[in-house]
Parts: sequence; structure tokens; C-alpha cells
Amino acid sequence: MYRPKSRIYIAFLVTSLIVISSWFFLSSNQSKDTHRDLKDAISLEQERSQELEEKFKESENIRILKLEEENNLRSDLDDIIEQYDNSRDEIDNLNIDLDEKQFEIDSLKSEIRNLLNVENDFKKAKKKIVALQNISKKYFEQVDSLSAVSELLVLENKNLKEENILIKNKNKNLNEELNEKDKRIDLGSTLEVKQITFSKIKYGKKGKEIKTIFRRNIQVLRCKLLIAANKVAKAEKKLVYIQYISPNGTILQSSNTPDGSEFEYKDSTIQVTTYSSFDYKNNEMEIEVDWQRGNMLEKGKYKILVFIEGKLVGESSFKLN
Repeated sequence: MYRPKSRIYIAFLVTSLIVISSWFFLSSNQSKDTHRDLKDAISLEQERSQELEEKFKESENIRILKLEEENNLRSDLDDIIEQYDNSRDEIDNLNIDLDEKQFEIDSLKSEIRNLLNVENDFKKAKKKIVALQNISKKYFEQVDSLSAVSELLVLENKNLKEENILIKNKNKNLNEELNEKDKRIDLGSTLEVKQITFSKIKYGKKGKEIKTIFRRNIQVLRCKLLIAANKVAKAEKKLVYIQYISPNGTILQSSNTPDGSEFEYKDSTIQVTTYSSFDYKNNEMEIEVDWQRGNMLEKGKYKILVFIEGKLVGESSFKLN
């Protein structure tokens, strides 16, 4: 009587076990698939993260390299500017004119700053800096050359000043001796300079001579001498020597002073500013002697001494304001 129910109960249990076992099996397989998918997703995300990190490092390295390049370019520009500024001070001391080169360098400096600070074009800036370095190198070489020449001229000028001091002292003593002698010599054969006049000349357009009153414009001093008649003196070609003596007592000379601007007196050589020859025929005559200055004439009183045949025959003075 109870056997059919037992069979039904057993069948129910078996069916339930089968269903539960199937459910556990399917859940286990599904969990494995989900775990595998999750693992793959995590691995893919790690690969992407590593790739992004490498790209970031590469980008950061590029940024650092650009920054270093920019700093190097700015450093190169600063070095050139510092050397250029130092050379400008030297140029001011030398009193030379290199405006064209300076303008070219200043223009390049402004252009490079604009490329670095505004346009951020380091490639163009680098090319401009190389060009600036080449121009600056030639510029600095020219300054160094001019500086060496200036030092040589300073040394030569110092030697000339020392020589002029010696000549000044010697000339002072000789002039005193000559003046004393002239008082004792026979004036019969000595030519007399009756009048000494001066002209201050500058050259205008087309070489036209213009008289000037401004000291800085004077290019030529013209001395006009009126020589008296003398029937006792020998008629012949004679030399007239002229000394221009500056306010500080030195004898003026320049590159235009002719060779042989000196004459012998006793055992000494008298230096002069210039000289000229004239044909004397015992009659009153007028001669002109030009001298072209070198350096600009200084302000003050100038003295002029005129010598003919080794004798002091005239003297005068003039002022330059």
C-alpha cells in the first residue's frame, strides 16, 4: 500500500538531484567564463595603461629636450649679447664708427627674441643665432684689430710728445741764441720781412677755397710774406722756413709737412713746420706759403717764426678761438 508513494518520492528526489547537479554544473561553467573574461579585460587595460605611460614618458622626454634646446639657445644669445655689449664699450673708448654692423646685429637680436618669446620657432631661432654668431665673429675681429692699432698709435703719440718736449726745449734755447746773434750780424745782406699776414682756408664744393673764421673748419694756414728790396743781398733762389708754434709751445707738424723741413744752425738741427723756395731778384716781392694741418688746431695764441738763410727775419702771432 505504501510502495507506489515511495517510488514517487524516490523519483522526485532523483529528479531534484539531477536538476540541482545540472544547475551547479552550468553555474560553474558560467563562472569560469566570467572569470576568464574579467581576467582578459584586466590584462587589456594593463596593456593600454602601459602604452599610455610609455607615450607620456616619450612626450615628457620631448618636452624636456625642447626646453633644454630653448635654454641653450637663450644662453648662446646671452653670451653673444654680453660680448657685443663689452665690445660697444671698447668702441666708444676708441671713438670709431661701426654703425652699419651694429645695426645689423641689433636687428638680428630683436628677430631672435621674437622667435623665442612670441613665435616659439626654435628651428628658425637656431639658424638666426648661427648667422648672428658669424656676423659677431667678424665684428669682434674688426674691433680687436682696431684696438691693436689704437694701442700702437697711443704709443707712437707718447713718443712724439716726448720728442716734441725735447725739440721744444732745444728750440727755445736756439731761438734765444738766434735772436741774440741777429742783433749783432750785419743787416746789410739780411733780407727783411716787412709784413706777415695770415689766411685761414677751407675747401668747399669742387675744391673751391673759402676763407673761414671757425677754428674747427680750418684746413690750410696760408702765410703771406712781403719781403723788402735789398740790393746788397745776393740775387738767387732762396729758401724760407716757417715755424708755427702752438699755444703749448710745440712746433706744429703733420703728414703734409714736406720732407726736409729743417735747417742746420751751428751743431743743431732746427725743426720747422714747412718751407718753400722763391726766386729773389733784389726787388720787393710777395710770396705765399701754405701748410695743411693734421689734427684739429687747438684754441689759443699761436706764434710764427720766419727764417731765411738760417736767420730769423720775421715773427708774428695770431689767435684761434
